[in-house]
Amino acid sequence: MFLRSLGSSDERFKRLKFHEGLNILLADKTLESTSGDSRNGSGKSSFVRILRFLFGGNGLEGLKSEDLTQHTFWMEIKSAEGTPPVHVERAVSPRTKVNVDKEELDVAEWKDRLREIFKLSDETVKPTVGQLFAQVVRTYFGNPLKVYQAEPDWETGTRIGFFLGFSPEILSKSGEIAKLEKHRKALDAAIKDGAVGALSKTEPELRAELAQAREKRAGIEENLSKFKVDEQYADHHSEADQLSRLIRDLNDEALSLEQRKHDLEEAMASERPEIAPEEMVKQLEKTYLEIGLLLPESTTRRFEEVAEFHASVIRNRRLFLQSELDDVIRRLNEINRHRSQADEKRSEVMILLQNSMALETFRDAERDLKEMDSLIADLNSRLKMAQAIGENGIRLRSLKSEAESSVRAEIAELEQTLDEAIVLFKNLGEEIYNDRNVSLLVEATRNGLLKVEPKIDGDASAGIQGVKTFLIDMVCAVTAMKTGRAPRLWVHDSQLFDSMDDRQVASCLNIGARLADEIGFQYLVTMNSDRLTAAETEGFDRRNYVLDPVLTDAVEDGGLFGFRFI
Repeated sequence: MFLRSLGSSDERFKRLKFHEGLNILLADKTLESTSGDSRNGSGKSSFVRILRFLFGGNGLEGLKSEDLTQHTFWMEIKSAEGTPPVHVERAVSPRTKVNVDKEELDVAEWKDRLREIFKLSDETVKPTVGQLFAQVVRTYFGNPLKVYQAEPDWETGTRIGFFLGFSPEILSKSGEIAKLEKHRKALDAAIKDGAVGALSKTEPELRAELAQAREKRAGIEENLSKFKVDEQYADHHSEADQLSRLIRDLNDEALSLEQRKHDLEEAMASERPEIAPEEMVKQLEKTYLEIGLLLPESTTRRFEEVAEFHASVIRNRRLFLQSELDDVIRRLNEINRHRSQADEKRSEVMILLQNSMALETFRDAERDLKEMDSLIADLNSRLKMAQAIGENGIRLRSLKSEAESSVRAEIAELEQTLDEAIVLFKNLGEEIYNDRNVSLLVEATRNGLLKVEPKIDGDASAGIQGVKTFLIDMVCAVTAMKTGRAPRLWVHDSQLFDSMDDRQVASCLNIGARLADEIGFQYLVTMNSDRLTAAETEGFDRRNYVLDPVLTDAVEDGGLFGFRFI
């Protein structure tokens, strides 16, 4: 595919015609010039954006001026020798349609047709037409390997690998790995932050906790099945408490009475036996006779009265003690009877309580059961998640191993093609830098990623990065065009050369011109006139490479659009 011409529905727009080989869209630089498109811009970068837009790009970044809303841009492309050119139009607004040889297509339909240019099969998901054109028509130069700043490494590897001849299906496996890795990292971060707290536990720990919860739940359920609800449970419980208190009080009283009984029995036992007064008098007289004394009759008579009184006191005290003892024994018998009755009643109530539970307790147990059900469900869910994480880990390791082996196999299969690409990169690099080691490394990573690393000895200056970008693109262009995997067109904006010195710019232009002639493709370059003049002093010959007209911002109508806008 060659680009023949490009223009706009606005007659002021500079119509551009292109030829095979190197094409330089030149802009005269003035003191008012800027590196990008603005009110004072000449339109170099705008040309690249318009070209991307016509090839199905999302938009016209930096060209959202109301002055352009009525524009329709067009290009003529020629796909093969002997075939008529294809006319492609796309309006700035609305930008959802593309007119191809007067046939209106959705942008997606147009991209589907463009897949043929790259020989993309219907099954190929990555790289997309948009990603491939993003390298063919570059607008991003921040990284030699990437076509936009946030491009994932696996997509970078898949895109460059495609140009180098690799199977996109094999390289795309790294995309699935990258998604799994991203998911795993996000989950790990959530676990670390406590968002998924229970997953901080291992799978065996969760399984053990689940088993314990199930056992506890079974115990609650068993208890509920054994007991019946006693709606008078509280009354029965209160009755049991009252009976216990009554038995305790009776026991205390019985203990006190047993002590009282013991004391009364000891008191009665210690009382002297009852002796008749006459006998007491005889004993007294005998005692006095033994010591040689004789009691007078009056004394004997008084003593008889005292003895009679004493005997009477003893009799009365014994009667009193016996009466007290009888009362104690009678009360003890009553207590034993009452205690036996209370104990029997309490036993009946306790059996009832043991085989039943209160309604409130039953409801509490039911709530406990529901809580355990909820806990078990939660633990089961977390266990399944932990198991899934483990299985994903196993799957991830398997996929990585499989992908790495597949990419390694392809590297071996494409050995000759890769050797040519590596040698081309080295030779072109040493043509630019005759005092530096230059190499291109291609390898399969452990994640199944195709890693392409351009290396140039020295510092990581912007100039070296620009040269790396140029070399990568040239190697991709040459390799892909040999196999029909790229259009016969490659475009570089002047931003690529901004960081290079004049000698490097001259070398890149000479290489681009030579390869375009040898391989048979168009190499389109935008450039300021002062940089081209400087490159000429370093050995570049402009010949007939410069397109007509030369753009300028020195006059109002000198830019690509033919007018100035904000």
